[in-house]
Amino acid sequence: MKSWLSAVTATTALLLAACSGPSAKQAADVVYSGGDILTMVGDQPQYVEALAVKDGHIVLAGSLADASKLTGKTTTQVNLNGRTLLPGFIDAHGHIADYTMWWGKPDLSPPPVGDTRSIEDIKAKVAKYLVDSKATPDKLVLVNGYDDSLLAEQRHPTRADLDQVSSTIPILIIHASGHLVVANTPALALVKITKDSKDPPGGHIQRDRKTGEPNGVLEEQAGYPFFAVFPQPSQSEQIEKLVEIQKWYAGFGLTTVQDGVSNPANIAMMQTADSQNKLIFDVVSYAMWKTLGTPAEADARADNADIHVPGAELSNAGRQFESAKLVRTPVTLDEPVKQRLKIGVYGEHFKIGGIKIVADGSPQGKTAYITHPYDVPPPGQKKDYRAYPTLQQAELDEWVEVAYKNNVQVITHTNGDAAVDQLLEAVGKARAKYPEKDLRPVAIHSQLARHDQLDAMNKLGVVPSFFTAHTFFWGDWHAQSFGKQRAYGISPMNYASSLPGFKFTNHNDSPIVPPDMMYLAWTAVNRQSRSGQIIGPDERVSPYIALKAMTDYAAYQYFEEKTKGTLEAGKLADLVILEANPLKVEPMTIKDIKVLETLKAGKSIYKAQ
Repeated sequence: MKSWLSAVTATTALLLAACSGPSAKQAADVVYSGGDILTMVGDQPQYVEALAVKDGHIVLAGSLADASKLTGKTTTQVNLNGRTLLPGFIDAHGHIADYTMWWGKPDLSPPPVGDTRSIEDIKAKVAKYLVDSKATPDKLVLVNGYDDSLLAEQRHPTRADLDQVSSTIPILIIHASGHLVVANTPALALVKITKDSKDPPGGHIQRDRKTGEPNGVLEEQAGYPFFAVFPQPSQSEQIEKLVEIQKWYAGFGLTTVQDGVSNPANIAMMQTADSQNKLIFDVVSYAMWKTLGTPAEADARADNADIHVPGAELSNAGRQFESAKLVRTPVTLDEPVKQRLKIGVYGEHFKIGGIKIVADGSPQGKTAYITHPYDVPPPGQKKDYRAYPTLQQAELDEWVEVAYKNNVQVITHTNGDAAVDQLLEAVGKARAKYPEKDLRPVAIHSQLARHDQLDAMNKLGVVPSFFTAHTFFWGDWHAQSFGKQRAYGISPMNYASSLPGFKFTNHNDSPIVPPDMMYLAWTAVNRQSRSGQIIGPDERVSPYIALKAMTDYAAYQYFEEKTKGTLEAGKLADLVILEANPLKVEPMTIKDIKVLETLKAGKSIYKAQ
């Protein structure tokens, strides 16, 4: 009864106001009322009665009485009918451009994302795809998403398994983490990996224990040679796929997304899409550090181009920086996008946020670099196995110093606590040289980050971006790999929330898992694994904190806290309407809440049918 009366009161007030309201020039375009309007301002939930939008921006978040003063004949009045209005969700880390490689291809993921349960399933799917795609021996075939932790055989597929599918067509399948690959014999020959090949720095070639021959499983940088022979769709094909992918993302309430390790071709593709008005929400790209050459070469390209990160309030910032100089590999940009861009500044909906570094591997792939050995190491490894870093400390120090010198935000993949230690050491050294600079380096994943490391991040201005989806997707696997004590501490969001003033985010790392934001919030609140274990009950957070990590705090991570993340006058009308309030439902049902509409700068980009 109360909600019905509130809706009637809201509608009546706005109708009366329309009779004697402001001029069309002054009137709001849209006024929302009649439901829970959760502003996400502050440490405790705050609600307003009405939200008014004009020209893509919020002009009022307040009372019905004040909204009535902005309601005119041209104002559209939206009665939420008890639904919930929130700021649009912000993807704190993901790889949207990667989806253009996999869109329309078979998915090797296990349930609930896919239906692959065994190596035999993988072989059958890949064999069918070879036929459907008319694959030939002169082109590498890529398929994504297998997960050894959930296969019936409890092992990686091997070269021998894929050779049974084809001994002539090169096949490469990608692990669910993106950190391991499996190649058949023709694919290994394509990149000249043989028995005599040595492990590269930051990588490992798995081998047959008896013969010493590569068994097809390549870890981390051992798989990097395949980047040079990946089949690349044309830019127009990528953009066509990107249009469909964006619609799917918008259905999860996303209004800002990330491409978290962009290669030169993807940067050019997204700039072109932006120039053609084919981006429906904001996309933030981070250039893959390996495409920039050495730290010294990257520094030379940035010389006399003090790159501005909005919100950092640096005294000598904002000079323009050639987008083509950002990447080492030559890229032919379409004519419309040969303009000069500033790092950290949008064109229409695309900006380059900075640099992405990968410092270690994946916990589910057992390549995360950790301080104490794995409880259950991978087959063939010794009991003291801790995995390995991608970069040595000196090289990471150089990269972070170059980033600070040139005012560039750097985000660093750090799953294991040993990798987190490396990053903290590098940031500490850079901050000692440039103490006045607020560049908000991001510790991506921070899966096994210790509490003392979060204390250090808070002091150094590092933003941890957690990946609580692991508690469901791989929580049981981690309990075995690391032991329950460490596994229960992954993505320690509750401890982070206990530190005064500390800001942190949460992400899906899509396409590692789908970009389902309500599912992500559910994992942060409940931390329930596939088997029903609670993976770290002490690290569960309230629904409000779960939402803060993908709205308000995520805007801060991007230096966009003045324009996004909360419902306040002057900010963009990036909005999501949910069928129910996550703060008021039974916590285990949060993942079932449907997104009804997503709006970017006041424009509807998704509406449930």
